[in-house]
Amino acid sequence: MSMNLLPFRVYQVLSEHTDGDHALPMGGLLRLLRTEYGLRCDRRAVYAALDKLRAVGCHIPEYQDDGEGYRLLSRLLEPSEVQLLSDAVSAFPGISQRQCERLLEKLGRGLSRWQREQCRPLVTRTPWRGANQETFLSIEVLEEAVSRRCQVEFQYMEYGMDKRLHPRRERPYRVSPYGLCFANGNYYLICRYQGAEDISHYRVDRIQSPVLLEDKPIEPLTTGLDLARYVRERVYPFPGETVRAVLRCEEDLLSDVLDRFGMETQLRDNGDGTFDATVFTGAAGLKFWALQYVTVCQVLEPLGLRREIGEILRNGWERYETMSETVTHVRTK
Repeated sequence: MSMNLLPFRVYQVLSEHTDGDHALPMGGLLRLLRTEYGLRCDRRAVYAALDKLRAVGCHIPEYQDDGEGYRLLSRLLEPSEVQLLSDAVSAFPGISQRQCERLLEKLGRGLSRWQREQCRPLVTRTPWRGANQETFLSIEVLEEAVSRRCQVEFQYMEYGMDKRLHPRRERPYRVSPYGLCFANGNYYLICRYQGAEDISHYRVDRIQSPVLLEDKPIEPLTTGLDLARYVRERVYPFPGETVRAVLRCEEDLLSDVLDRFGMETQLRDNGDGTFDATVFTGAAGLKFWALQYVTVCQVLEPLGLRREIGEILRNGWERYETMSETVTHVRTK
């Protein structure tokens, strides 16, 4: 193996076998270079390689300063950062198990073997793992389409009763892509159909076989539409215009409201264990959110949305009542 690779191999050995708590004497460094990479060299060559690494920014103390040997103290990512990123990868369901394991392996390569042992995997309860093996490819193509401001075509997949992904329709989707957003544990493509006014959202892990349409430029966003604000104001990635809404919530819901709607939320303490929150968000997503917290939150405004939620609750109660009678009848047979 060429000695020109020596500085790189020295870096690899120090990265794998040293850290703030573990050092290598020169003898150990020479031995690992020989056994792991087949490099037989003398101390002077290694000293020169260490100097080259220091010259490009690697923090490797001199032996006389360290007292124990040589160790790499600078890394691209600190162990705590690798732990955080590894936890995020483990908790993200939109990629397959194999893709998850490969990502965790890559993240761990920047740590020493002792640091990797301490970087324990997050205990997660991921209800499902993505079956789409093209997720990373889709992200690359979609990002390129956004960057080059051209339309994109793709198949959109849905699960069938066989628990496999199938195309939602035979004809592919063709949209103008504007960006990707992350909401409620999933990546979404923010886009719009040709001639349509409403923004659409598609889960990236359900997109397959995306194709750039380089000769078809995207349609510009509606004048005055701030995409970052649009995403921020959506509780869930549902289309529709933003509305001003007033919620009356029990005080225990305060943290959840601020987590979901942000610190710009206007609050008023009612003095009776409740507070009113004024938010600006999409009506469809707010309806879905409010139904989850119906026992501790009610929508005061807009009145049309309040009536719609009330109608949903009445219809739901009637359905449950009808089903209860059916279940009771079946059990008595």
